[in-house]
Amino acid sequence: MYFNICGVDILSTYKFGKLNISLVACRLRDILVFELCKNHHFPVACEMGGSYSPRISDIVNAHCNTFKAAVNLFD
Repeated sequence: MYFNICGVDILSTYKFGKLNISLVACRLRDILVFELCKNHHFPVACEMGGSYSPRISDIVNAHCNTFKAAVNLFD
């Protein structure tokens, strides 16, 4: 079992971080991880990680993108 922490503290809007990752890049990270797990037949469990972005919508959208990526690949 692969445990994936799908943290969004990497977002450019995270007020304490410096990684400066866009919402699109965060989604691409999730797609990459899920594709690797599927291609190598690894079961995967995801843990959502929070953020301290001033706009709650950035956090919600990033987490929703993680679920959408999983559903699109595994459904």
